[in-house]
Amino acid sequence: MANPSLHSSVEFTISYFDLLPKGGTWLGDLEIAAQNWRHGISAFGGYSEASFELSDHEEDMEDWIMNGLFRPIIVKDNYLATIWEGYVDSITINQAGLSVTHGPVSQIANRIFAIYSGVDTSVYPPQIGVRKRTPTQNNLVSQAAWGIWPLILSLAGVSDANSDQLVSMYLGEHGHPEINSNFSFSGEEISLTINCLGWFTTLKYPYNYTTNSGTVAISTRMIQVLNANPNPGWISSDYTKITTNATAVPQFENDDQLAMEHLRGLTAMGDAALQRYILGIYEDRKIKYAPVSTQIDYTLELRDPKRQVFDSSGSLVAPWKIQPGQWVFFSDFIPSLGSPFQDFHLDPRMLRVETVEFDMRTPYAVQFTGGVASKYEQRSARLGLRGAEV
Repeated sequence: MANPSLHSSVEFTISYFDLLPKGGTWLGDLEIAAQNWRHGISAFGGYSEASFELSDHEEDMEDWIMNGLFRPIIVKDNYLATIWEGYVDSITINQAGLSVTHGPVSQIANRIFAIYSGVDTSVYPPQIGVRKRTPTQNNLVSQAAWGIWPLILSLAGVSDANSDQLVSMYLGEHGHPEINSNFSFSGEEISLTINCLGWFTTLKYPYNYTTNSGTVAISTRMIQVLNANPNPGWISSDYTKITTNATAVPQFENDDQLAMEHLRGLTAMGDAALQRYILGIYEDRKIKYAPVSTQIDYTLELRDPKRQVFDSSGSLVAPWKIQPGQWVFFSDFIPSLGSPFQDFHLDPRMLRVETVEFDMRTPYAVQFTGGVASKYEQRSARLGLRGAEV
């Protein structure tokens, strides 16, 4: 996989992870003990966010605060299976009361245009005119260092000249990660907190297609959106995990909608049978698009003091391996109901996992939230309705 930028020349892998609250491990060739790892995974987006702490030699800490931003981070368990993958978004260093935060990278803006409303001063009172678009401006120095981070500004009641000037000013002020600091006297030792984001958060570029009209299959449109990425190599071009979905959607697009929002809308449509799908970027930065599970994937007992989770074969599942888009059955909840209902949505003992949070600092390490899918919302999304209410 190509490196995202000049600031990520080394890909750091946290391997042989022992998953203890103060367990040490190694990041690449830097002998730094990683502590208090936590991560999140979402049914839409995949690996979402993560953080960990470092407390070690001062020279290594300096390397992280100066060069650590946008480093790819891969976390593997003791079986070398990937637990989480993303990049360093921001770093906070604390030393003797001084707290300095470098980042976030995700707030960089180095390719910008504005959508704005001009002002007609030839009439009284002045009237806000037709929506316009400024030319796109680029900060090439920032792009060379950090890759391309597009942004669309929305302005109202400005002249053509002022809109261009505002774009230029914003471009000049947001080409590099910010550095913020505060100070209060303290005896704290030096420590670092590393905040990470998943690769899906980089899909913030606008996508348009004005070559043809007609329709295209949802899965084909997804690949078109991904191929328009201005940063080749950030996301894998291996699309074999995108399940074919022949449901047709309009091909013409000219609203400057962000790629991630295109993918969100396409995912919400499901397929011809209104089967729900999930989408996310997972290991090796590959995008996965597939129907949600229709079987019981995990089983647990509420009365189990160890809070153990078992898979469909009865094998113990490590808490960091639980994935979204799966069904959990609470086997000892309301036992009088008997066997699981045929329709999982009607069974109070069933939970479909929407988000997973793993945290080494908590007693049972993992928690997950559930949700339901509405066929009404899927159908309205397919019809192009954005504001339908009941």
